[in-house]
Formats: sequence, structure tokens, C-alpha cells
Amino acid sequence: MFEKSGAKCDWVVGLVFVIIFLAIVGINIICRFNDNRKLEKMEHVQGIVTSRQTSESWIGSRRLISDSITVEYTPEGSDTKCYFDDSDGPYEFIHEGDILGVYYEKKHPDKAIIAKVDWLTGKYVKADVNYEAALIVSIFPLGIGVFFFAEELTVRKNIKKGKFKLKKSDGLYPDENLHELARMSNYKRSWIGAWIGMSLLYVFFMFIGIAAITAFVTSTENGSEGALPAGIFFIIMAQGAPVTVFFTARFVLGKKRNFIKGFMADNATLVYKDREKAANVLWKHVKHFMEAETMWSRYKYDYSRLWLEKYEDKLEKFK
Repeated sequence: MFEKSGAKCDWVVGLVFVIIFLAIVGINIICRFNDNRKLEKMEHVQGIVTSRQTSESWIGSRRLISDSITVEYTPEGSDTKCYFDDSDGPYEFIHEGDILGVYYEKKHPDKAIIAKVDWLTGKYVKADVNYEAALIVSIFPLGIGVFFFAEELTVRKNIKKGKFKLKKSDGLYPDENLHELARMSNYKRSWIGAWIGMSLLYVFFMFIGIAAITAFVTSTENGSEGALPAGIFFIIMAQGAPVTVFFTARFVLGKKRNFIKGFMADNATLVYKDREKAANVLWKHVKHFMEAETMWSRYKYDYSRLWLEKYEDKLEKFK
């Protein structure tokens, strides 16, 4: 009953999303260590936040809030105090009187980068980089993964308690393993919809990647180095969309060719005048049925007389 429930492979889907979560967290941690490695190559001293202010501005109906800080520090081997001023960074967790790391090139002590102790790695990282944003985003794939794990466990639990019943559909083929997500989608899934979605995903990732690389190339400010690897990462991710479309389209077209060949080779289909048109109509119904099935459905795209019996009424006009 569990194999027919549609939850058989939920743990696989859940594992994929958990791996995505771990990848995001892993890349985030690597970026933190890489940030610290670059800082440690520079001269550094400690500085104190002498001023922190929050300002509010409006662009039309849009409200913008920015934090500005001033950090006082004295370069190594100098008696002159320098000041770091910035009003364009995520400084909401930095307060007046905090001690920050100040990193600078030996020849240009007045052009500094402020850094804070990272709560995750214990290393100094740039204070104006919001590393927490990626961790917040990673919560979504983690939640989806946990959902699929929980769903599989719930189905197992209900089967043991005798509370789980398989749903049947009309006709010869019961949708015993139809996944709950397929029912929620109201049987409107399709390969074409998936290909359109993957195409839009490709455009989205390419836009982000190109925008990030453009920002890196055109930026003259410190702290934009992270835009280059981020842009390359998104562009690489984008290439997964056309590759997926290519292989799935090849899969569907191959199945269609084999299905029609099987139909034409079956003597039972000799009753149809235009066998090729009848084969194409039958394929459309089978494809529609399979699109509502799970990926690991026990039903196959392959031609069989059972499909011919199920959709016999749809082919009457070709006899």
C-alpha cells in the first residue's frame, strides 16, 4: 500500500532540497572564510564606533532607511587619528561604542575597510556585507525538504493505523500512486508547462548573473569582489535549465516515436483506417494520463493493449 500511495519517493525529493540547503550554507561559510583570508593580508588595527545614526528618506511613496556610522582608529606606527564614515551598509546590529577591526593598505591608511567578528566562524569579515541574507533564503529549501520527509512519515504512520485509503479513478486504470501534489494541481501539469517554467528560470538566473558581473566590472568601490563569484555561480546555475529542457524533450519525443511504432506493429490496430492519426490521438491521452502520475509511476509511456482498451471510445471515429 505504501508503494502505491505516491509517497514512496518523497524522501528522495526531500533529500534533494536538503542538499540545496546544505549547498547554500556551505557556499555562505566558504565566502565568509574567503573574506577573512583577504582581510588578513592587509594591515589592521582596532577602531571604536564613535557615532551611529539612522536616517529616513522617501522616493515617491517608498520609504528608505539607512544607517551611517563613524569609526575612529589610529593606523599602526602613527599618532594621527583617522575616521571611517559610511552611510550605505547593513549596520543595524552595530552600536556606538562597539570595537571593530579596521583593515587598510599600508600606503593608504585613510582608505579603510571595517570588519566585525562573524558569529558563525569567529573570524573577522566585512561589516558591510550581509551574509545572513543567504541563510534566510536557505530556510525555504530546508522547509520544503522537511515537508516531504514529514509527508512520507505521515503516510507510513496512517497505513500502520489503518487510516490511509487509496483513491481510485474512473476507467481501467486507478490512480493508486497519484501524489497529493498532483491532485492539488488539478491534473494541469504538463511537459510544455515545465519547459516554459525552465525557460523563465533560465532568463531569471542569467539576468541576476549578468547584473552581478556588470556591477563588479563597473564598480569602483571596495567590497564588490563578491559580486564576481556570485554572478558566475548564477550563470552556471542557469545552464541547468536548457540542459534539462533538452533531455526531457528528447525523452518525450523518443517515447512518442516508440509508442507509435508499437501501435503500428500491433495487429489489433488494423481496424483503424488512419492508423497514424489514431496512434497520435491515443498518445495524447496516454501522455495526459502520465503527466498526472508520479515520476516513479508503475505505469509506463510504452504502448500496450491496455491503453487501447482504456481509450477505445476516443478512437471510434478512426475505425
